[in-house]
Amino acid sequence: MLKSLFSRGPSIPASKLPNANAFVDVVVAGRASRSVSVDAVTPKGIVVRGAIGRSGESAVMLYDSGHGRLRAATKIIGATGDRTTMALPSRVTSASSSPSGGGGAQKRQTVRLDALVPGTWRFAPGGKGTGEFVKANIRDISRGGCSLILDRELKRGSSVEVQLRLREGGAPLVLLGEVMRQERIASSGRFSHGLRFHGMRPEEDHAIVEFINRRQAELRSRGLA
Repeated sequence: MLKSLFSRGPSIPASKLPNANAFVDVVVAGRASRSVSVDAVTPKGIVVRGAIGRSGESAVMLYDSGHGRLRAATKIIGATGDRTTMALPSRVTSASSSPSGGGGAQKRQTVRLDALVPGTWRFAPGGKGTGEFVKANIRDISRGGCSLILDRELKRGSSVEVQLRLREGGAPLVLLGEVMRQERIASSGRFSHGLRFHGMRPEEDHAIVEFINRRQAELRSRGLA
């Protein structure tokens, strides 16, 4: 069925295109990257939520798939209200081997640090946190997301806020995330939730990169990395 869905479009396997409800990072006409969710993928194009540009503008998408982190150049072909439609890309490449020499930056985008960080969380329906923050464990931190470990299971698609302190004495980060997957941890009976960050500000991105670089330097100094 997927094969027939894209039979009239570019000859790219459906598995290499973003999935509905997944998040993609989009750079439009040289502006700052934005993280938006995919509303639908059809033979006519990829529809994302949000007004990210005007018809005719060039765009680059970065997203995760079963093939790893991928990069696709496209164009905006429709923009109405809070939805933007981009043309199906004619070519998809690995984000870690950009011909423009940006491979190092893309690798940093996907690095996950297996470090356990105490934090807190709360539900954020509609992207707005409500209620009190509750203690949680957070690990596998990256610029794109983290793992949230709880005693309870959250539904896929749930919006939450996580609060974590990445530097001693520093102000805590409060980040909006969406539950993309969940699994039960057999050894503890707890639940691990894979979160994808959404709407991250540059200073928050910088704080995460600084934390990852600092911890990796500590591991190297101890001969563990």
